[in-house]
Amino acid sequence: MKLTGKKIALGCLAGALAVAGLTGCSSKIDGTKTVVTVDGEAVPLGVVSFLTRYQQAQTMAMYDMYFGGADPKMWDNVMDEDSGETYGESARSDVLDQVELMYLLKAKSGDYNVEITKKEQKKIAEAAENFIAANSEETLADLGVTQSDMETVLELQTYEKKMFDPIVKDVDTEVSDEEAQQTSVTYVEVSTAEEAEESGEEEVSESANEDAEKEEESSPEEKAQKILDEVLATADADMDAIAKDVDENLSAVETHFTANPPEKEDDEEESSVSDTVPQAVQDAAGKLSDGEIAGELIEGEDAYYVVRLDKAFDEEATKSEKESIVDQRKQDLYEKTTEEWKDDADIQVDKKVLKSLKVTSNLKFTMKMEEADEAENETEETGEDVSANDISENNVSENDVAEDDGNVTEDLQEDKDEAPSEETSSEEE
Repeated sequence: MKLTGKKIALGCLAGALAVAGLTGCSSKIDGTKTVVTVDGEAVPLGVVSFLTRYQQAQTMAMYDMYFGGADPKMWDNVMDEDSGETYGESARSDVLDQVELMYLLKAKSGDYNVEITKKEQKKIAEAAENFIAANSEETLADLGVTQSDMETVLELQTYEKKMFDPIVKDVDTEVSDEEAQQTSVTYVEVSTAEEAEESGEEEVSESANEDAEKEEESSPEEKAQKILDEVLATADADMDAIAKDVDENLSAVETHFTANPPEKEDDEEESSVSDTVPQAVQDAAGKLSDGEIAGELIEGEDAYYVVRLDKAFDEEATKSEKESIVDQRKQDLYEKTTEEWKDDADIQVDKKVLKSLKVTSNLKFTMKMEEADEAENETEETGEDVSANDISENNVSENDVAEDDGNVTEDLQEDKDEAPSEETSSEEE
């Protein structure tokens, strides 16, 4: 997936304007007030309000989809014990930070020859008008949003999308085989952690009741050795089937890792595929030839491993890793560039106006989206993308404003798996 810059859960909105309902206590705000100025350009609270409520609704929809619902007091819970900041306040600050960046991207667009076309501007106006028409006066008052605010939101997101490629166009796209080399392995892990835990439980049980009987089971080492023996004795062994035959809770892992990983900084997080492959497995694979199985059990800190090297140089995985490395270089350059812009910019936040935008658990915003298959069917029938005119209170398409062969398209951002993140704004409330 092509990176499009640092994102929070705002989504792409030309066809996704759907804060369709509001429940809970009313909290009308004055969206015309200036909440922040970015190099002298005033940002109306209505813009920040809409994007904050959109993030709030999107986050709640994610929790409903994956977890069956969120903590009823989620937005009121304290996220930072030192500052006392709640998740709701943090979400609001994250949106403000993103809006500030959007205004800077728009201001810098001329330097990169980026502009919004007349066709895009027309679509933006139509989408904003339809959103206003599709929502009640009460909802709009609670949002503090006007058609002008909606047009501003869509313009900002259009610039945000269009600016990424020009900013990163000079990034180095050459990646050597050595840097990206991926090694593929298959291994079975038999944990010894449970053995230590059960040993402690057994001592307590025996001291309480000497006559207690415990069913005899194979030790982790014995299970691992049995798997290894069968794998070594079977041509083209199915390691997963053999592992499950020994213990139905065991399975084989087929994966790959970076053969020549760069040295990490002390504060660098471990999140790559290589970090998920136990070091003992990586070390063992380095001593094998393609297709070879380690002739003895590999012992790790808390497990035994049966290891097979599939490919020391996995071409397909290496190609994919090269793309990931280039994408990361682009992301790093984008963030470095935009962070420098923010550091140099004159950004003034009106804290009183910002605090008038409450993000609490009793202010619940929901959105209704058109089913994906319905949108796809319409596209197939008409041969055109679902337009912004399809926005309604209960029927909303999923298009973004972006020039693409005359059509206005882009999928919703994939930030569903993030709960409200920590505040990233450099400004204090």
